[in-house]
Amino acid sequence: MDHEAYKEMLALDALDALDEAEWRALSAHLAECAECRAEVEEMRATVAALAYSVTPVAPPEALRATILERIKRQKQITREKAPAGGREEVVITDNGGGARLSAGEQSNIVPIQAARRGRWKAFTGSSALTFGALAASVIVVIALGITLILYTQRNDELRTRIARLSNELQQTREDLARVRGDEELMAEPGAYNATLKGTNVAPGARAILAYDPRTGQAVLYVHDLPPPPAGKAYQLWFIANGKPLPGKVFTPDKAGRARLRDQIPVEGRGASLFAVTLEPQSGASAPTGDKFLLGAIS
Repeated sequence: MDHEAYKEMLALDALDALDEAEWRALSAHLAECAECRAEVEEMRATVAALAYSVTPVAPPEALRATILERIKRQKQITREKAPAGGREEVVITDNGGGARLSAGEQSNIVPIQAARRGRWKAFTGSSALTFGALAASVIVVIALGITLILYTQRNDELRTRIARLSNELQQTREDLARVRGDEELMAEPGAYNATLKGTNVAPGARAILAYDPRTGQAVLYVHDLPPPPAGKAYQLWFIANGKPLPGKVFTPDKAGRARLRDQIPVEGRGASLFAVTLEPQSGASAPTGDKFLLGAIS
């Protein structure tokens, strides 16, 4: 028997559908073939898992009685040996009654097992592929389908996790790039640094501002600002020659922290005083709310 023939027997073995001779032949082959051993073990595990993939269903109470009643109605076929010189007779009985049919008479009675084998042999072209083999193959195909679905689901979950981690990695890279940019700005020769302290409306708040008067680039780091009321936000102001110039608006996180990158207008690049006020979310052209942070160049 060639290797492919043994591989065709693996599904039947996983379902205990081989006869003893086939089982012995396959066992001898498995002892020498690692590929088939691995494949049959996988099939056995898959078939075993089928028991956990469906919900048990209790049979109807009347099923047993129905089956027994049908068995009673089945015609029983027996053969009676004829006396010397006579012909063998076939006896068909039904519920105790009987009718005799001699072996020489025309009859459509065919031994069930032989008839079934003949039909399946004609259908498949191979005596080895019986109805049990087909049923086993169908079950294995279903099992492999379930395995493929689970494998695909696991792959989908893995792809989702990879995508999420990739996004987080990209976000981390962007955060690091911003921090490096802020550090470079603070360390830039000629850059100014200002410390802003909380006023009486936010005594625990504090902030650090750095800006380059040549380029107008500025960065503000805020800590411990209280959350703004609904419809409100904080706004940065650059005060030059007593005139406040508007900067961007921002909202701190739950911990009261915020980072703001801004561009100071040309007329405000000589500013030496800075403030943060509470304004409408869209911002204002001139301060209207309370000052929460105030500081000057150190």
